[in-house]
Amino acid sequence: MLFVTQATTPLDAVRACLEQVSRTLAIARSLVRSGKLVDLTGLEAEVAYVCARVLDLPREEGHAVRPLLIALRSDLDALAAAMPPSEPPHPPRSSPCSGEPEAAP
Repeated sequence: MLFVTQATTPLDAVRACLEQVSRTLAIARSLVRSGKLVDLTGLEAEVAYVCARVLDLPREEGHAVRPLLIALRSDLDALAAAMPPSEPPHPPRSSPCSGEPEAAP
């Protein structure tokens, strides 16, 4: 979970959270590029938390963090691009008698 200290305003807290998530993504991207497995458990919740906090800001302050949100999206895209492709799902097996797909085990 995100830990924000010394944020004096909600806007400061959002900025601190965005910076922390960005650092986390940079570390994850570096680990992935070096061939390490990365556990991204909780990342979606952290990003959702930050986005929710942005929505809580007054409109002007929310607009002020737009460049940081765009950078976050770029960081997420860069991490996704660095990750190895996942294995495609296995195709259904045909039943030896009917030629119809069998139910997955």
